[in-house]
Amino acid sequence: MPKLKSQRMDPVNQLADKYDKEYAIIYSQCLSQVHALEDQLKKLYSYRDGYNQQFTDLSNQGVGSNRLQDILKFMTNLNVSIDGIGMQIRRQKKVCEEKKKQWMEKHNKKRIYRTVTNKYVKEEQIIQNKAEQKEQDEFNQAQFHRKLQLKSEV
Repeated sequence: MPKLKSQRMDPVNQLADKYDKEYAIIYSQCLSQVHALEDQLKKLYSYRDGYNQQFTDLSNQGVGSNRLQDILKFMTNLNVSIDGIGMQIRRQKKVCEEKKKQWMEKHNKKRIYRTVTNKYVKEEQIIQNKAEQKEQDEFNQAQFHRKLQLKSEV
């Protein structure tokens, strides 16, 4: 007996599930990278705030200009790092948007395949129900004719 349409869709659904999961994982990893970069940026902001406070405190105390220039140089490097991480975050967010788009395409295909499969299952159920009803009707009709035949023989 040939496979039903819904059964023939099983490999398609399995493959769609597999791709949906794979692309969801890739998107999730991408988001994790963005969050890690954002955490790094928060730490750099915190360091910068601390060095700003240290610079203010030391300049109020009259510390030598060499020490203050070292702090300013370090803070300049810190600002360059902050800008660099900010650019990385923006790039990574663009990559994440692309990964999200790819995942959504796979997810939507999976849903479409599931919808088609469910439609096939419903159609097959209707056909099976009609066949069972027809079989039941034929059985009832045969019983009815037997009863009539038995009555006529009596």
